[in-house]
Amino acid sequence: MKFWLSPAFCDTAHFTGLARAAEEHGYEGIAIPDHLFHPVELSSPYPYTPDGSRYWARETHWPEPWVAIAAMAAVTTRLRFTTNIYVAPARDLLTVANQLATAAYLSQGTPDGRHRVALGVGPGWSKDEFTATGQAFAKRGARLDEMLDALRQLWSGEVVSVSGPNYTLPPCSITPTPNDPIPVYIGGVSDIAMRRAARNDGWIGIYHTVDEAKSIMDRLRAAREQAGTLDRPFRTMLAVLAEPTPELCARLAEWGVTDLLNAPWMANLKNMRAPGPSLAEMTDALAGFADRYLKGQ
Repeated sequence: MKFWLSPAFCDTAHFTGLARAAEEHGYEGIAIPDHLFHPVELSSPYPYTPDGSRYWARETHWPEPWVAIAAMAAVTTRLRFTTNIYVAPARDLLTVANQLATAAYLSQGTPDGRHRVALGVGPGWSKDEFTATGQAFAKRGARLDEMLDALRQLWSGEVVSVSGPNYTLPPCSITPTPNDPIPVYIGGVSDIAMRRAARNDGWIGIYHTVDEAKSIMDRLRAAREQAGTLDRPFRTMLAVLAEPTPELCARLAEWGVTDLLNAPWMANLKNMRAPGPSLAEMTDALAGFADRYLKGQ
């Protein structure tokens, strides 16, 4: 089992120090959340609270993920990075393609020359973000599917043209591009999200109970079987609401979970509000977690 850190709600100034500490203590990677701005009033409800309200304050940091990832990649050599979850359809195609390709290119340098970046992506829930950037909220799922096809073409570095109902590009190319493909992990628990994940390289979630994790893994396997992709490499990442003992990790791995997300410093709601935990609090917490659960992995 691989372990990833989630620095949601933390001060962006701590990210590079956190990345160094995560690499030192054997974590696999860091997953960065994404929102573009803080609307005073929401046009669409937040889907993960009973009343649809946000549980973070206006002062909470939501940094641009690929800038943050590039900065952390520059101070590490092994650590991997993804987003959880990047709202790609709220941006234009070429901006997304170029930002990801650049971050992946800058993270190259592992012994085999591979990059350390993956795209964790979903269609998004906040209508306000789409309205502010001039993108179509109602078509976000279809646009995401079409965008992912176009991104893979653009990341090849070859001259490509795109002609579809939502995106059109004349023959063009982008540089730089990484030496190897950028994996795509899909977020969401709907049946559509399961089918979309089955067509891509993995699935990435948030906090779930053990029983929920088992149900999700069963649904993902069924979707992959239907899509004919069971023989492909597939990464499944989530946070589980239980102590990650060796016994539990073995059960999760048997079900198909490959990676666990956690934030060891989030012991209470205080640390979910600005200014969040200090760098010392985070590094002490991740070191203690690593001593308990990562040693011997």
